[in-house]
Amino acid sequence: MDVRPEEMTLWQKVKEVLRIAYTLPFLLASVAGIAFALTVKQEWLMAVVIPLDVLVLALFVNFSNDYFDHKSGVDKLRFDRSNDPELEKALLELFDQKVFWSGNSLDRGIITESQGKVLMAVLVILAVLLSIPILLYGGWTVVVLGLIALALAFFYTAPPFNLGARGLGELDVFISFTMMAFFSYYVIVQEFSLTVLFVSLAIGLGAMIMRISDSVPGYDSHMAMGEKNLTVRVGLENVVRLEAVLVILVYVFVGLAGLTEPFLVILFLATPFAIKALRVQNIRDRLRFWRPIPMFLLQTVALELLTVVALILRTLTY
Repeated sequence: MDVRPEEMTLWQKVKEVLRIAYTLPFLLASVAGIAFALTVKQEWLMAVVIPLDVLVLALFVNFSNDYFDHKSGVDKLRFDRSNDPELEKALLELFDQKVFWSGNSLDRGIITESQGKVLMAVLVILAVLLSIPILLYGGWTVVVLGLIALALAFFYTAPPFNLGARGLGELDVFISFTMMAFFSYYVIVQEFSLTVLFVSLAIGLGAMIMRISDSVPGYDSHMAMGEKNLTVRVGLENVVRLEAVLVILVYVFVGLAGLTEPFLVILFLATPFAIKALRVQNIRDRLRFWRPIPMFLLQTVALELLTVVALILRTLTY
């Protein structure tokens, strides 16, 4: 069951406010790009600083999204299951209480709006400070990329654009994750790589599917609040078809990457997560659109980790 804020430890509050577990795909996207870069250039300072900067940006993304979803009221509506304790219990059993997110930390009173504004400012300042050595190393390209990344992160839910409510949030996620993977490599090496681009696109698409799946259970809430995210625009049944098409595209890019670098065929080991996610959506009960969420998350994480594993194997073999 949901723990009241006054009963939480400091660490529990930090985990709920920053949703630290949700930053893993962001961080690993950058790590995958760094792994490619280290096979070309041994630049260890940047190999540490870039993922740290991405991690801070990911924390900002998660909380700023929560902040503006709190302001719009969509999360409060989505996570209000006070009249449906059976669904609450079923979700806790499905996800395991260790990973189940009970709802927006602002809606639950864990953090106030004024504290939230301070937190966002601190995270932005920290991200800027971490970007200084990256800027000194990579030049003005880093400034442009950083501004784009910050804009994509902030305006996912922030007005006046609120990309997520206009059906562009999932595209935002795709671009962001592709950039995180590719430019973590490019900033260090400063050379184009078709192989890295293929893998980055696969990771970006995986993250896009992950985001689509996560938004589906909130369909009714988004409809009620007049938000037209991608799920609302295409409809629940078409979302399943869209996810299937995107999964195919993920592995088209994995196949193309494998043609340029044979060790990367190991990324196909992530397919069982996607296949299972698509299959469980055929179980037409009230948990139909909840079950795939962790599986699509695992697919994205697996693609990122397997990229690192493939590059380690290549390095050890050559």
